[in-house]
Amino acid sequence: MEENFRKFTDKLFLSNKQYKDRGETAFAKFVSSNGSITGTLMLDPRRASGDDQQELPAAIRIQYNGKKVYLRIGKKYKLDEWKMLCELERLGRNKNANERKELRARILRVELMVNKLVEDGIFTLKKLQERFSGITPEERTIYSVWDKYIEDRKIDKLGTARTNVDVKRRFVKTMGSNVEFGDIDRAFILKWSKALKKYGLSATTIGISLRTFRAIVNICIEQGLIKGDTREMFKDTGYNKSNSRKHEFLDVATMRKLYDFWERKEAKDENGKEQFYSHEKEAVFRDVGLFLFMYLGDGQNLADTLRLEYDEWYFATHGKQFRFYRQKTHDRNESASEVIFPITPELQKIIDKYGNEPKLDKRVFPIMSEWITPEQEVWVIQRYNRYIREHMAKVVELLGIEQRPSSTWARHSFATNLNNSGTVPYKYISDSMGHSGNGDITSNYIGAYPLERMLQYNWYLLNDKTQDGKEALIALLKKMTDEERKQLLASL
Repeated sequence: MEENFRKFTDKLFLSNKQYKDRGETAFAKFVSSNGSITGTLMLDPRRASGDDQQELPAAIRIQYNGKKVYLRIGKKYKLDEWKMLCELERLGRNKNANERKELRARILRVELMVNKLVEDGIFTLKKLQERFSGITPEERTIYSVWDKYIEDRKIDKLGTARTNVDVKRRFVKTMGSNVEFGDIDRAFILKWSKALKKYGLSATTIGISLRTFRAIVNICIEQGLIKGDTREMFKDTGYNKSNSRKHEFLDVATMRKLYDFWERKEAKDENGKEQFYSHEKEAVFRDVGLFLFMYLGDGQNLADTLRLEYDEWYFATHGKQFRFYRQKTHDRNESASEVIFPITPELQKIIDKYGNEPKLDKRVFPIMSEWITPEQEVWVIQRYNRYIREHMAKVVELLGIEQRPSSTWARHSFATNLNNSGTVPYKYISDSMGHSGNGDITSNYIGAYPLERMLQYNWYLLNDKTQDGKEALIALLKKMTDEERKQLLASL
């Protein structure tokens, strides 16, 4: 083994010929002993957003017979960091020597695996993946497949990983820890669905559980571990059923009541008695402010609000607009994930009260540092979702509002209230929420809606639809400085 390592090192890293067609983002390559398989140590591009600051997992891409797989090695890099490592490796410099040595060892290990499978006459991409993961077919179970899926998602889809952990725990609790591949068919799925209902779970929770498990079953079918078709297996099981959430919104009048309450910064009864303890009052108003920010900021979810940054777009628009990429949909559809929204006077007041000083790449709110780990981010988001739910419950009771909203109501309310205005085009609502799915090249070159149009449409979020649109624009113009009005009118 060590002799092979020495020969491989000499061949791969002492010969400049190796790098002639390598490119600046491939750390190293190899070709199998029979010349039919290639391996490249590179960044996995499948979830790349186009942002150079995004961290991507390093992986060894194996290409064979027109197909390819990515074997991730558990490390992540920004593009410029990775390019630097590739350049140092090409030049043979001493910098980052230990890290580069480890990367070389990783690709050597895979090359030896490939050549051993070739030598034994049993090479397939599937067998290589099994050998790489250290799990043989005899050792595989539905639980080990599920665990591998969870580990892979921990790299760049932590929310998905956590959901799978919860659903797997629910699966073991209801169906046990000895389920075999051969047990899983339509009758089994129906049995599990029935067991979930018996536990008193909501249709939404059952739907999430079944959709999550369906993804695992699909993997097993692709790998030949389970026979069947998930469309038939999950038919009429509750897979697509969930309780309607159309009622989960606050109308414009209620949102205006909430905003006026927040703006007053007072919570007193008819006798002038404070309704909140001094130590909780600030937190209550902060969380009402966050809820309103999500609503007025084109129906963001809390994760996107806490990650929102003062980016180049903010400064290019002179502090009049924000831009963010919806984390939830970005991996599925890049063109549908970009959201640009206007900073209305109401939003600016919330920022002035709770936000950081505008600095490039700094997060708008100081709640979640940009330096914390993804695991810590999830913890903070979950905690503040709970805070908002608890504090909103106290506020709506104080104001005599019957509904008990959570943070997700901000998004539903944004869509419902603009739609109910009878004035705002459906496409504007869809685009504002990051739902546009055109995916055409031309749309990449078309700018956002004009600022005055955004302000006019978003005015309906806090004002009655019966009022005139021109009146809305006049009201907004009055709140602007002379210079702001001049810039705005010049763009018409």
